[in-house]
Amino acid sequence: MDVKKTHQLAAHSGALYALTNGRTSNTLFIAGGDRVVAEWDLESGETNPFAIRTEATVYSLLNLENQLVIGTSNGSIHVIDLNSKKEVRHLKLHDKGVFHLYLDNEHTRVYACCADGTVSVWNPEEWSLLWHLNLSTEKIRRAAQNENASLTAFACGDGKCIIIESKEHQIIYELDAHHESCNSLAFLPNGYLVTGGKDAFLRVWNGNEGFSLIKEIPAHNYAIYDIIVNSSSQWIATASRDKTIKIWDLEFNEKPLRLDRAKKGGHLNSVNGLMMLDDNRFASCSDDRSVVIWQVEKD
Repeated sequence: MDVKKTHQLAAHSGALYALTNGRTSNTLFIAGGDRVVAEWDLESGETNPFAIRTEATVYSLLNLENQLVIGTSNGSIHVIDLNSKKEVRHLKLHDKGVFHLYLDNEHTRVYACCADGTVSVWNPEEWSLLWHLNLSTEKIRRAAQNENASLTAFACGDGKCIIIESKEHQIIYELDAHHESCNSLAFLPNGYLVTGGKDAFLRVWNGNEGFSLIKEIPAHNYAIYDIIVNSSSQWIATASRDKTIKIWDLEFNEKPLRLDRAKKGGHLNSVNGLMMLDDNRFASCSDDRSVVIWQVEKD
């Protein structure tokens, strides 16, 4: 397998933290420190005439087909109608940053992971609050669900990974996942859970046997900020503050493919987020104010 850079999108004036699908299959919403949500055309490498200016840094984005959900550093959640381009909801439950907006696997709940240590759970049909979960005294960085949506896991700033039962939201596992902040996590098709931390380690947990720790990998030089899984092609990508992306096999048995500036034309600064575009492409965003589109070429 090889990975090549196909496009680099650069027109923002601040670090980039958030990516989500655009209004078409070939567009992408991007946002970050300049407080502007822009829609980019992946073919032309130019912005579409669609932009939303927010009152604070944008940490998270979620496209729900006809609505764009925006989470900001001051705790606001803005819901934008993509047809009228107008705000239809302003949800102000939190007073600290909304790091991640996660649509559950059944598409009936949106989880907002926040820096105040809580997670708000919303009905995306009417944006009513379903639950407000107080999970930690530290930041909640990320959420992920297993394949059958029975379990939801959260990455916490105190290094823990908290796993709840998805229907009633009872805590069933608290993993001491990392020595410092647990920043990212993803479930694998086999039921395993992968976590990444500020300690630069990846850890693999067996979800079929009580989430016992089965593997520790010194994966990067600095903090790991995001993990994505391509189940059909059997690979995982990790993004790090060390300016690199690494591509791993699902078993973590082979040496990873390193996407850096020198050899692959990667990012100049911290890589903050990753997103699958389709089975063969993914995007990365960075403190260098750019988004890179990567093409995966199978053997």
